[in-house]
Amino acid sequence: MFLVTPYGLLLMLVADRRKVAQSTAICRYLAKQYDLAGKIDWANLHIDATVDTIHDIRHKIAAFHYEEDEKVKAAKRKAAEETLPFILERLDQQVKENDGYFYDGTLSWADLTFVALLDYLNFMYKSDLIENYENLKLLEKKVLLLPKIKNWIERRPVSEF
Repeated sequence: MFLVTPYGLLLMLVADRRKVAQSTAICRYLAKQYDLAGKIDWANLHIDATVDTIHDIRHKIAAFHYEEDEKVKAAKRKAAEETLPFILERLDQQVKENDGYFYDGTLSWADLTFVALLDYLNFMYKSDLIENYENLKLLEKKVLLLPKIKNWIERRPVSEF
């Protein structure tokens, strides 16, 4: 059977015979279903802004990682290395100010997004992106120790990322 996606791309959620695409929209929807979103719109705005910042980091790193022209690649990496510390310092401070999470001292989909992407970001960056950011390291550890996540990590198939 050939499965047609709404925009011809994956990721796709199929529920009740309805299809929805776009990974961030799906994550936001699931976050609301499982109490990983804010209780009010203002909280959701902050959580969404954090997720968008995490994706900005991913875009900056991917821009040089996937670049084939070595000269352009070096320039893109240099630009990323100039801006990433600024962003990471602020995210680290955000976690510190929010009792170990990105927002309001409670687990949100922003925390899960960050930790879920971290191995991939480190792979593309070829270094530990959060090596100098103690609060982000503590957040990573906290998320990885959540019982269901810890259990999955222990039994998941081996992959490059």
